[in-house]
Amino acid sequence: MKLLVSDLDGTLLEVDHTVSQGTIQIVQKIEELGIRFTIATGRSLSSCREYIEVLKLTTPVILLNGARIFDPVSKRYLTQHNLSQRATEIVLEIAMQQKNLTTAIFVNEDVYVYNLGLNAATYVIRDALTYRSINDLYVARSWNVTKIVFAGHFYDLNGLEVDLPELIHEEAQVVRSEDDLLEVLPKNANKGFALKELTNILKISLNEVVAVGNGMNDLEMIKTAGLGIAVGKSTEDVKKASKLYIQEIGEIAMKKIYELLKGEWKG
Repeated sequence: MKLLVSDLDGTLLEVDHTVSQGTIQIVQKIEELGIRFTIATGRSLSSCREYIEVLKLTTPVILLNGARIFDPVSKRYLTQHNLSQRATEIVLEIAMQQKNLTTAIFVNEDVYVYNLGLNAATYVIRDALTYRSINDLYVARSWNVTKIVFAGHFYDLNGLEVDLPELIHEEAQVVRSEDDLLEVLPKNANKGFALKELTNILKISLNEVVAVGNGMNDLEMIKTAGLGIAVGKSTEDVKKASKLYIQEIGEIAMKKIYELLKGEWKG
């Protein structure tokens, strides 16, 4: 294997959303095996920059669930995808009708939040979201939007998760990244598509990639990689698509993956 790509929340991070010192050391050992390491996350650059720095990543990272790939060495985006204007207009129109949900609009490095309430508190804290409040979604209709996130209680998102794909048709794609998050992404933006872009940049085969994750937004990446590994509280779809399941997350999971890569797997 030549590349290990890991999701962040619920995978590489501990339950308190930190990177343990042990995980940092394991990542270094993995790279000493000649295997590059990077992350693939739904977070923006600003909300995962600290993880990039503490892990001392030099391999490009997948951000915003595949909408962007960022090179931490040259400090520039290698790929960028935005929602079509029609998709943006449709979703914003729907957002104005969702009184129980918060809407986050990602534009370049900025995040604009509409109808912020306690229903989105976990999301804001977990992702260390720095945002600007917006009261009128009509002004955002012409913006170059990277993605739109609906945040709230899971039962308020369930119906929207069913209805939204039919409403936007093939203009964009919808993914349930967390129980409390429903994301609208550009048509060709997901972690699996971004992984293909990344392997082209690195000039390696997809069969030489290990992908690790737990959520539905990791599914395409796990299916695309040569070796997909599900961890922690993975959904059943993710487990079925993976060749290996590890019950733990964070440092313990990464230690087992390191042993596997060394050829010492006992599981």
